Amino acid sequence: MGNGHLAMKLVFAPDTSDHPNWGCRVMGEWFKRALARNGTPPTWVAPSAWFLQQHQSLPNLNTLADYRRYASEVQAGRILGDIAAVLGQCDAVLLNGENFIRPGAFKGRMLLFVAYLAKHVFGKPCILSNHTVELDEPSLAEIVREIYPWLDEIHFRDDASAEACASFLEPGRWKVIPDVAFAVPAAPLMEWSTLGRREGHFSAWPDTAEGFDPRRPYVTVCASSIYSLPQHQHLDPVPAFIRLCRRLNEEVGPVVLAAPCLNDTRIMRQVQSATGLPLLGINLPVRQAIDILGNAAVHVGGRWHPGIFAATGGTPTVALSANSHKVHSLMRLLGMEDPVFDALELDAHIEPIVARARAYLEAGPALRDRLLKRSQELGAEVDHNLDWLRATSAAAR
Repeated sequence: MGNGHLAMKLVFAPDTSDHPNWGCRVMGEWFKRALARNGTPPTWVAPSAWFLQQHQSLPNLNTLADYRRYASEVQAGRILGDIAAVLGQCDAVLLNGENFIRPGAFKGRMLLFVAYLAKHVFGKPCILSNHTVELDEPSLAEIVREIYPWLDEIHFRDDASAEACASFLEPGRWKVIPDVAFAVPAAPLMEWSTLGRREGHFSAWPDTAEGFDPRRPYVTVCASSIYSLPQHQHLDPVPAFIRLCRRLNEEVGPVVLAAPCLNDTRIMRQVQSATGLPLLGINLPVRQAIDILGNAAVHVGGRWHPGIFAATGGTPTVALSANSHKVHSLMRLLGMEDPVFDALELDAHIEPIVARARAYLEAGPALRDRLLKRSQELGAEVDHNLDWLRATSAAAR
């Protein structure tokens, strides 16, 4: 660790603030600011693109045997010299796991490989934080079971992930800590609604939010991460979303479309073209997006972070299924026991979704107050993501 007064040399990876996804931007920025406030600003920051690209020297990381083979190559100085140099010089590694570690996600295999290198090759302290994990894929489960027990501390952001791993982890080495997005709450409507009425205020080129009036109770709608999975990319959810938004517009309140990621952008631009509804584009400043979702009457969608953004202002979410258990887990975290609608059968669920949205609207302030209180409780726990670094840095001084 650091010597005397010298600052800890910390690797932070991946810095997801370089990704257009709203949730990624919030997470990356929160970690960097919080680490600076904590007195442990990262010495090295690895961009998320490094984890998303296919490295020629790593044609696959499908099995634990692959990890061992390629780790030997790194140790011998034959591949990944850039990351090897950083891991060799650092004092500790902080990994923001997000939703990387799930079946079919190569970025998760890359993240786990960095953890494997940090512990098995370089012997450095390594913390895996702020993450969801899904172990339905046997080879991934084998890799996780090998690597997780070696890590110095593990922070799950939902109970289901922790329950999946608790049997092979030592008590005291893992915690459930809410997603850092709970610490970035929506501002009250009265603080921004006057500016929000200006023409073009929420239009983020090339998308337009013309027609959005925050003075009227409104419904925000995004799509679902499930449509980005390879096995579902042949599906076209646009017609169902068009019908859903028209019904919500008729029965619940004015609909505002939201595109928090590139896949939702593809879907929601087509919905806007057919309906003329305002669209919060992917290039919107994320704090503005949080304010809008957090002050909606109801939010509808199948994405983790937009559901959190909504909750930070007390907005209830009519949940659609996602690319992992994460939306089910978010509803459980928020104490919302209502079923999650199957996004792959959206057309069949339009009327029940509309009925649920209407029921949430009619539940009034009591439901909003309960969600807001729960969100604030979760937000107050977020800083525990840095407890290990805080204690270790203090001990080294």
